[in-house]
Amino acid sequence: METALVDPRDQTWEIEDPVFRVYFHDQRGTSSEYEVRGAQVDEVLDWAARVADGRTFVLYVCVPDEGIGLVRLLGQDPNAA
Repeated sequence: METALVDPRDQTWEIEDPVFRVYFHDQRGTSSEYEVRGAQVDEVLDWAARVADGRTFVLYVCVPDEGIGLVRLLGQDPNAA
C-alpha cells in the first residue's frame, strides 16, 4: 500500500447521491445483481450482509460516463479473469 498527501482542489466533480450495485455469488456459480439507491455505503453493506444467506458479494459504486461504469469498493468477483 502506498499513501500520499493530496490537494483537494484538484477535484473537478463529485456524486452527491451515489448509486450502488451489489452482486451476490453462490457456490454453484450463479449470481444475483441489485441496484441500491438512496443509501450510504454503510447502509448498503449492512443490507448486503443481512441478505447474503451464505453467498459472497461484491459492492460497486456506479459512475455515469457514456453508459455506466463500476468502481469496485469491496469483494472480489469470482468470474474475473
